Amino acid sequence: MKKILSAIVFVAFSVCTFAQVTITSSNYYQEGAVARDVYTVENDATDSVSTANIFTTPLTFSNSLESQFSAYNMVDSVYYDGPATEGEFTEETCSFADENGMRMHLKVTDEKAVCLGVSGALAQLGINDNIEVPFEDEMDVITFPAQLNSQTNSTAHGLYIEHISALQESFNGFGSYGPMIYQFVTAEYDSIMIDIQVTYSSDFDETGTLSLTGSRMMQGEYEYLREKRQYSYITNMYMQRNGSTEFTIISECTLTNSMFSMFFGSETINLGEALESMMGLSFPMTSTSVTLNYWRADDNYPIVEMVTNPNLTHSKHLAIRYEDHETSCTEQEIANIEIFPNPTTDILNIAVEDMDNGIMNIYSTNGSLVKEVKLNGSHNSINVNDLHNGCYFFNILYGDKEIKGNFAKN
Repeated sequence: MKKILSAIVFVAFSVCTFAQVTITSSNYYQEGAVARDVYTVENDATDSVSTANIFTTPLTFSNSLESQFSAYNMVDSVYYDGPATEGEFTEETCSFADENGMRMHLKVTDEKAVCLGVSGALAQLGINDNIEVPFEDEMDVITFPAQLNSQTNSTAHGLYIEHISALQESFNGFGSYGPMIYQFVTAEYDSIMIDIQVTYSSDFDETGTLSLTGSRMMQGEYEYLREKRQYSYITNMYMQRNGSTEFTIISECTLTNSMFSMFFGSETINLGEALESMMGLSFPMTSTSVTLNYWRADDNYPIVEMVTNPNLTHSKHLAIRYEDHETSCTEQEIANIEIFPNPTTDILNIAVEDMDNGIMNIYSTNGSLVKEVKLNGSHNSINVNDLHNGCYFFNILYGDKEIKGNFAKN
């Protein structure tokens, strides 16, 4: 009897081991577009969906998500970009955009994947151009093979130095005082230094079976390996006075001029306090994002991605693999709207039948609001030159109507 029980236990253990999803370097990434069904909350910043309504038993993703999230659309997006041919990251294997909109540059070997640095715009500082911040030391992202209970914890640090003129747009946002303060700043300071520290963790914490039953989803039942991935950013700013070789943290930077007493009650102002009071920029700036990635065997990107808060109780964004991989984000299927050229390089023309005034919200493929534009009349031209190349989806609100669509920026 004991031999029979031992045999049963051995067989059961063997089956579980065989069914377990394992991620290796050969199936960690693949260049090219991925069709995904994207659900997002686009209301007030505090709005979200309780994950108690998403984590069903058994785990099933269906059309009912449309009643929970305020926006949903199918998009084609490049999950992994190929290696760069110029700039700081020519040694990379691929790159991808994280939940904060920063691009992570990876080098993948048979043993592990490491992050070489980040790039993107620092819109909060008025720096809308793409900046590249290589890390002083590589940041470990994943060790192969990754399976249940595999964990990675690492930190990285990078610096970006730019002329003080990079902040001109930010100071212009100060209102009537902004341009004046900017002139005084440039008279005393030469350069800024952006200090970015990233803390990263990856925990493959759960296996199981999930079902995709929604009409647009890649329907079926799949064995999954869940990865809880977390990024935390700490961004600080330093300034360098003219003729100095040292940088001073922004909270200790001052500016003195007799004219300031008329406006601020003192001849000396603290630049860190000025940024906080006038623009709401408080240093150090911190942000944390958590994503649950549901991997399946022999696939190169998650079948489900869910952006949550750190304790996993609420979600603002959910992306699920789409059934048809031949779709394109450049197609327009809405009858009462014309959008051209699509793809575009700078100007996007929009014609909406019978519209007087409206609002157009443009979202990245990770659900982040990247641009809001007021529309006047039925024909409008939108400058999207400030957007990075890629696919975007939008909604247009006018009266009691809503139009959804997508376009590509090249």
